[in-house]
Amino acid sequence: MDYSNVPLAPIATVVAALITALIAFVNLTLSKEQKTSEFRQAWIDGMRADLAIFFSSARALCRVMQEARSPNSSDDDVQCFRFSKDQVSKMRFDGAEAMYRIKLRLNTSEAEHIELNRLLNTATAIQNEININKGQDYSKAIEAIEFASTHSQRILKSEWERVKRGEKSFQVAKNWVMPLIMALSLFFITTLLFSSPEPLKPPQPIATKFAD
Repeated sequence: MDYSNVPLAPIATVVAALITALIAFVNLTLSKEQKTSEFRQAWIDGMRADLAIFFSSARALCRVMQEARSPNSSDDDVQCFRFSKDQVSKMRFDGAEAMYRIKLRLNTSEAEHIELNRLLNTATAIQNEININKGQDYSKAIEAIEFASTHSQRILKSEWERVKRGEKSFQVAKNWVMPLIMALSLFFITTLLFSSPEPLKPPQPIATKFAD
């Protein structure tokens, strides 16, 4: 098809405007993606810190109560490592505060988050039940804490994988919009190159026939 007679100036204006709009969309998407990734990373860091506080406090409280109710609680080696009342109070407060920060971060529409909430409640309930019954064996409570800890690692890994993948809008911009910009640019440049008008040829001399 001969494009030599097609006016390229209006087409060039439209294509340039389209490419500019697509580039603006990509820049906006990248900027939003960066902010979203920062928020997700902050969520992961905060979640990891609170989980560490909760699990360490819960385990330490189990050991404190187990040693306090042990028949060997008066032994010197037990006395040397016993926590003070102020330390125990701080562990209880830090653990409770961390647990509710964790709960407030959980998404109630995601199955893994719902399961972590259940495991936290289970670990707390088992520990409270042993305390109320003045039991000495906290192995079930510690086992429940470990179950919750293992599950929380899966959640943190899943969220980190989501950060690496990016949001859906970022994936669209990367996998579709950017190739589209490149394709449009290449098509337009190719059209300009192959539809350029032929160079003007010099006029041919006109043969004149003179009468005798």
